[in-house]
Amino acid sequence: MIDYKTLFSILIFIFSLFLSWFILLVVTPKFIGLARARGWIGKDMNKFKKNNVAELGGVPVFFGFTLSILLAIAIYYLISFNPYVFIDIKSMLLIIITMLLILFVGFIDDVLGWKKGISQWQHFILPILFSVPMILFAIFHGINNLYIPFVGTISFGLLYAWIFVPLVMTSATNAFNLLAGFNGLEAGLSIIIFSTISIIAFIQGEITLLIILACWLGALIGFLKFNRYPSKIFPGDIITLVSGSLAGISAIVLHMEFLIGFLVLLYVIEFFIKISHNFKSECFGIPQKNRTIKASPKGGSLTHLILRTGRFTEKKLVWTFYIIQIIISIATILFYFRLYFSLFI
Repeated sequence: MIDYKTLFSILIFIFSLFLSWFILLVVTPKFIGLARARGWIGKDMNKFKKNNVAELGGVPVFFGFTLSILLAIAIYYLISFNPYVFIDIKSMLLIIITMLLILFVGFIDDVLGWKKGISQWQHFILPILFSVPMILFAIFHGINNLYIPFVGTISFGLLYAWIFVPLVMTSATNAFNLLAGFNGLEAGLSIIIFSTISIIAFIQGEITLLIILACWLGALIGFLKFNRYPSKIFPGDIITLVSGSLAGISAIVLHMEFLIGFLVLLYVIEFFIKISHNFKSECFGIPQKNRTIKASPKGGSLTHLILRTGRFTEKKLVWTFYIIQIIISIATILFYFRLYFSLFI
């Protein structure tokens, strides 16, 4: 028989997800009109005619995300469910504050414009500075152990909070910003990744994180309706950086640092490709009149490696990445069950 905590987890996840999704369906079209009227537009680099598309898509996404969290907790409280039995408000605040700080970085970058915003070293340093709430989270919860594959669990004491947490946060935050630039790519990959993390959070009973994941996931699903090919609005750095930060947060909260590192394998590969090109390469292909895309002869991205394997339209390329990520996600879940049962059973 299903217990109360499990039922609560399922109900609040579904409710939070659909609430956030619905808010985005309502808000995003209005924001697109506002963005175009204000001149917040950018060129779609993977279209032959370089169409103008609304930017700052992270603004409605974060609005829907925040509003859905507040409404979900308020409504459950009003109908006599007591969320404080299972929800750690202090932890939720620390996580949301971290995401808000990263939102600031993404917003500044988006407003200043592509290649004019925050420098690479600032992208590295700022998430480290803004990881303080998660450092406090690790200290408050006594998290100091790190599971290393083939080695086992090692205790690092306070070094975990003060050294490892900032490194996880800056690595994850910036990783999601590396593989981008195609209609629906960033939002779609994040949806698959956070769906996978939500399964792990549910199994571990991390309801506080589960609500946050549900609200962010719902917002991304609602946003994807307008961001998929042909895109009406771009996600911008707000979505990529905040998504990366949430992946890092999830790794810390769930104590699954290396497993979630495997889950974001596409971004890890992209990082090493980019570093071999001194971070001066782009993901964009060379659009053709027949709507296909050719790889740049300079290379410098996983997108170019895939484009060289056949004839791709933008939509086909994005779906290829979706399929690869789904395979990685399935492998992650299988690894997780093996790890979970071997460690805790």
